[in-house]
Amino acid sequence: MAKVRGTSNAPMILGIIGGVLGIPGSICSGACAAGLTSLSEGATTEVTNAAGNTFMIIGLIGSILGLVFGILAKKMPIPAGILMLVATVLVGITLVTFSFLNLAVVILFLIGAIISFTQKKETIE
Repeated sequence: MAKVRGTSNAPMILGIIGGVLGIPGSICSGACAAGLTSLSEGATTEVTNAAGNTFMIIGLIGSILGLVFGILAKKMPIPAGILMLVATVLVGITLVTFSFLNLAVVILFLIGAIISFTQKKETIE
């Protein structure tokens, strides 16, 4: 049974850079979400902490997902491209907190996913 393999290293490089930038960006998004929530009228400490933790966890999951499947994009290009798109959406949710670091991560993951889909593929036996 023949396996299809990608030939480009670009999705891997973009996934690694995006993952490395996404981890501190997610922590920053969590802090920004907590800060923005604390400014609202009637916000309690529990609500503020929950908002911060939610944005941080969503961003971290997206960053780690993009990192892992960026690395696997050469081995299995189509599934990696799909999951890099999912990572793009997850990190994109955190853009509500105006994190420019996460904006860069979204762009890197999106370009990596597109390249993962469109790269030349070779058949291995």
